[in-house]
Amino acid sequence: MPSTLPSLAACLVLHGTTAPPDLDADLRDLASVADEVVVYDTADHVAPGSAAFEATLHPAVTVVSGFWADDRERAKRAALAHVEADWALCVLPGEKVRVDTGELRRLLQVAGDVPAMSVRVDDVVRGTHRSARLLHKDTALPGAVCRPVDGLVEVPSRLLTVEQPVATTASVPRQRGVFDRV
Repeated sequence: MPSTLPSLAACLVLHGTTAPPDLDADLRDLASVADEVVVYDTADHVAPGSAAFEATLHPAVTVVSGFWADDRERAKRAALAHVEADWALCVLPGEKVRVDTGELRRLLQVAGDVPAMSVRVDDVVRGTHRSARLLHKDTALPGAVCRPVDGLVEVPSRLLTVEQPVATTASVPRQRGVFDRV
């Protein structure tokens, strides 16, 4: 009896007064690698008539209106509360994801109940580092705690890498996570 591969979601938090320039392309790219895309929009970036609105009509995209309380972690948890997939990849607007979807899903299948996995992030400002970007659905529950001391499993770079271009990092607040050099 073949086992089912885990499902994968992409989580994106939008904040600030201006929408990222390529938001529609970002949503289309994420929808091509994930079973679902959850967008937590804090400033009506994907309101009807906006450039990205058409991309949100993809059946895999869910837009949730929320508020920004100067707390990216709180906003991320609010977005993760709407994820139905087994695993969620948390990305920032403008980031590009390089992924071998089939191999990544097989890795997630054998990972079992690991709370989170670290992902290589190629950041043109901060350099290459690893960050806890791939979260198991049980980690996203209220009250769940995933600390770096819990021993994060690393996703091999050949399976998944997140690329942060300069335009992305200019408006991004300092990230929390695991920042070991790769």
